[in-house]
Amino acid sequence: MAQSKISVLVINPNSSESMTYAVKNISSDLLHSNLSLDFYTAPPDAPPSINCQETSDLSADVTMRSLLPFLDPSYSSPQDADLHHPYSAYLVSCYSLHPLTNMLREKTDRPVLNIFEASLLHAKALALPFGIVTTGKYWEAVFTNGVRDYFTGGVDVEYDGGVVKDFIGVRTTGLTAIELHTTPKEEVDRRIVEASASLVREGAQVILLGCAGMSGMEEAVRLGAQKEAKSVRIIDGVRAGIVLLEGLIRAQTL
Repeated sequence: MAQSKISVLVINPNSSESMTYAVKNISSDLLHSNLSLDFYTAPPDAPPSINCQETSDLSADVTMRSLLPFLDPSYSSPQDADLHHPYSAYLVSCYSLHPLTNMLREKTDRPVLNIFEASLLHAKALALPFGIVTTGKYWEAVFTNGVRDYFTGGVDVEYDGGVVKDFIGVRTTGLTAIELHTTPKEEVDRRIVEASASLVREGAQVILLGCAGMSGMEEAVRLGAQKEAKSVRIIDGVRAGIVLLEGLIRAQTL
């Protein structure tokens, strides 16, 4: 039986085209005859980088308004009818429990994931010690709490002594998402190497790339592991999200 075509809209909720390009580039080998990927960058009035709750909320509001034609035909006019597309699934390409995720779920019955969720599901399936390498200091507590809440359902109970089983922690580079693409590559790599080596030293066997802007920077993570004479598995949330969403669609249409 022939497989049906699946289309996924990968949404960058900030206004930096460079991040969309990085995400598109790292996903190109996932394409096949029955899977199409479209990539969307938020409008110019969205923040260029999501670095805190305020920029996260702003990016969600701006992006959601611009995405309505992709979700509800009643928002389309004859002039912008080409904007409406019946996507099979949506991936929010921001490494956080981004508010746009639930906004989209309220507007569509198609599967919606963000890349934070996708990477955690992948790590959970591997059942190996894992850690997250990310950008600025702000995200340390946010991701630590987010991992705990995701695996415990937000229930305020101690879990494995208050720490999620196999979760080593979060290490940061001190750069914003946009600075990953504006700072000299040697400096970006050096910071990722140091952050990755720290996690591996603590026992991480899997490292999650904690920013969509890190797509394509896996080699620096590998070098960090090599500093500790180890090797690691690397999870890119964008790739994990695309594969998971395609699998969800295939499973429900059997």
